[in-house]
Amino acid sequence: MGEDRKRVTVKKKSPPDVDEVREYLMLNPDFFDLNPDLLTLLKPSRIKHAGGVVDFQAVLLDRLQQEVAGLNKAQGSLIQASRSNMTTQARIHAAVLTLLEARDFDHLCHIVGNDWVDILQLDSITICFEKDNGRKLPENTNIRLLDPGVIGKFLGHETTALLRGDVTAAEEIHGPATPLIKAEALIRIEATDYYPEAILAFGSRDEGFFTPGQGTELLRFLTAVFQAQVKNLLP
Repeated sequence: MGEDRKRVTVKKKSPPDVDEVREYLMLNPDFFDLNPDLLTLLKPSRIKHAGGVVDFQAVLLDRLQQEVAGLNKAQGSLIQASRSNMTTQARIHAAVLTLLEARDFDHLCHIVGNDWVDILQLDSITICFEKDNGRKLPENTNIRLLDPGVIGKFLGHETTALLRGDVTAAEEIHGPATPLIKAEALIRIEATDYYPEAILAFGSRDEGFFTPGQGTELLRFLTAVFQAQVKNLLP
């Protein structure tokens, strides 16, 4: 038989005692600045009101813990909002790129009314032009023609964009998709020598998809690109 193997005993490290913890924190006064999440785990054992005297240390620790918890929650909301914005921007960019592939006016309207619905994850997108005998458009099944003054009825004279949630949609705007629409975004297209006044109507069955407080920059940018392509492709 060979030599007996020596047994190696690993000594379990014991946790630091109170004095060691105290000494470490005194030598590292910025410890909780670098590890703020640990503040939420501290539980002061002293009563905040003892004999009519307020324990300010316990009160301040409680307040600090609440602030840390609030900051963590706000940070999570900010990250989620940032990711959502990045996703929205990516969809808008993809929608713009499809417009550049339009071969003619008919194809352009087909892209907006059909391809954009999938790209932007909406339930309906409608192109609405007001009737104007002086500026007639080519016939197209993806366009809804509105009586003069209808756009002003919805947007007034100066509003360029209207976002509404939990809405009862108007059939003259959304057509066959009207029963589905619970939230909408209406973006104005100013009249030019090429075409009459118009709107792009975006609709969703999710009543919270569009709300008045949301920014409209991306939708207005998307509408502006569509407007430029209309000018390029109209005969």
